[in-house]
Amino acid sequence: MCYIGIVTTLYTSVNERIKEIGTMKAIGAKPWFILSMFLSEAVLIGLIGSTLGIFTGTGVAYLLTSGFGASVGGPPGVAAPHITPIFLPNDLLYVWFLSLSISLVTGVYPAWKASRLSPLEALRR
Repeated sequence: MCYIGIVTTLYTSVNERIKEIGTMKAIGAKPWFILSMFLSEAVLIGLIGSTLGIFTGTGVAYLLTSGFGASVGGPPGVAAPHITPIFLPNDLLYVWFLSLSISLVTGVYPAWKASRLSPLEALRR
């Protein structure tokens, strides 16, 4: 579901900067430069989003398990066992790379659209 937000953000970014893209192309910017500019933006969004998501998810998991350890039902006077979340580094790294690659793949279309924009058409808008 996160890829829909990335596509929407990047597509809106392209549409809001059409005049800037037209100006860059009019003064000689190559399509690969504009493509790389928008793809690097997609990677940056994916990098920040996936990193914050992993840290937030891990923190919330520890917060929830520490708060519910003593309140889980059981006989009165007997402490409930504490549940510790388990996070495998390989799985966290896999999810991080997966999020990063999804943001890169979903950023390809808006970046391609921006790089193929005609300078004349862009400056008219």
